[in-house]
Amino acid sequence: MTVSFRTRLFVVAGLIVGAVLSAVLLLGYSRVLGYEVQRLEERLCAEARRLLSQPFHGEDLPRLNADIVGKLHLDHSDQLMLRFETGAGADNGVDFQSSNWHAPLAMDSPTWQPAKAGAQLNPRPPPPQDEGAPPLPADRPFAIDPPPPDGQRPPPDASRPPPPGSCALASFTVQGHAWRAARYTAGAQRSVVAADLLATEGELTAAMAQAMKLVVPLAVLLTALGAWLLASLTMRPVDRLRSAMQSVTQKALDQRLPSAGEDTEFKALIEVYNTMLARLEASFLQASRFSSDAAHELKTPLTILQGRIELALGKAEHTAMHGELTELQGEVGRLAAITRKLLLLSQADAGHLALKLAPIDLSAMLDDMAADAHMLITDLPILHPDQASSCSITRGLAVQGDALLLRQLFNNLVSNALRYRSADGWITLSARDAQGGVEVVFANACAPIAPSQRGRFFERFYRGDASHNRSIDGNGLGLSLAREIAKAHGGELGLLASAQDEVQMRVWLPAVAMQSQGACKPIP
Repeated sequence: MTVSFRTRLFVVAGLIVGAVLSAVLLLGYSRVLGYEVQRLEERLCAEARRLLSQPFHGEDLPRLNADIVGKLHLDHSDQLMLRFETGAGADNGVDFQSSNWHAPLAMDSPTWQPAKAGAQLNPRPPPPQDEGAPPLPADRPFAIDPPPPDGQRPPPDASRPPPPGSCALASFTVQGHAWRAARYTAGAQRSVVAADLLATEGELTAAMAQAMKLVVPLAVLLTALGAWLLASLTMRPVDRLRSAMQSVTQKALDQRLPSAGEDTEFKALIEVYNTMLARLEASFLQASRFSSDAAHELKTPLTILQGRIELALGKAEHTAMHGELTELQGEVGRLAAITRKLLLLSQADAGHLALKLAPIDLSAMLDDMAADAHMLITDLPILHPDQASSCSITRGLAVQGDALLLRQLFNNLVSNALRYRSADGWITLSARDAQGGVEVVFANACAPIAPSQRGRFFERFYRGDASHNRSIDGNGLGLSLAREIAKAHGGELGLLASAQDEVQMRVWLPAVAMQSQGACKPIP
């Protein structure tokens, strides 16, 4: 399957933009995830410091756990681990530890890394106590024991804020889930808050998925539009160059493609094209001028030579000499005919073929030509046997043209059909209205002709293998000249598809209205 360059450019541009967009989305997701993890680390450090700076009693632990779950944007309490140490507890200094605490996580493991500056929070002073309430012990701001009943509070003690501490961070894996933990240390006291990163990743993924519902269709639309615009802008100079090339004909070789405002690469291409066209124009003008000049130069001596031969024929007394002069006169006439055709062809190539336009009754002209052909070969049927009862020439066909040139066009076609017909073949001539003009078809039976030879019928000086015999008159310029005359009148001449033993020539000419219209007239 052939794909246009514009389509390939559109697909490649779309793939490139799509790949860049995907990379941007992945990079953006990674950066946003990293930012969210960094924010989570800051919150973890804040919550770890909170365990050391605020007094909580046993009945406050569920509320504390739920409060931290909410602040860390976790889905449930199983995604949170808490641990608090004063350094003097009964169970190896552990005052509190979540039930889902991961045992291998060591408090003094070397995997702990100091938190960044943004996560290092200086401890805030404890909140003010109610007036008359005893202060909390400085070395035990967090207790798991229930508060003593009223009237049995310990004696007041001088309260002081916990010493400044530092936060460290660590990562570990529990059952395939990545966790992030913060350890806050202030003197002998340490607290750890760990959170499952699955919640953070799930929240970000859900947000990204919700955004993608709008972003992806819009991005696809903009990508397709941008790729198509890019392909169109890239192909615009190429389209202009193609249109200019299509408009180049032998009569319009002086056209040049402007390069102002084009990109450097296309400007160079356009300049090369203009240079090539200039060389082609010069070569064509030189060839046309040579043909015209040669034809003009040959006309005079050939005319003189033909006159001298005719004078010699009148004085020749010897029969042999008379025959030689007659044959010589025929060759001179043949050269004169070639010269006239070359002159007309050179004028047509240069676009200077002079036309004396006038309304022509084409039906009458074709009737006269058919009658002349019928008189030349009375033993040859003019109509195909299958068309013997059909109307051959429609009445009232008219064209605007040069009568002499059009008669030469049709004479060339008739003589070509008569010259190369088969021995007992047929010839048809039909004319009718067709497609806003007049269609004339000449057909004849002939010896089988290969398709390769048919394709060269309108080449100048081309004659088929069977026609190189000098007994068949012709110079290979008749069909070429007939086509040029048809083009000069705004029409066309072409070869119709037919059997190998048949040739059909079709002439189409623009029609003009005639005052009188009649019925079809068969060829006599």
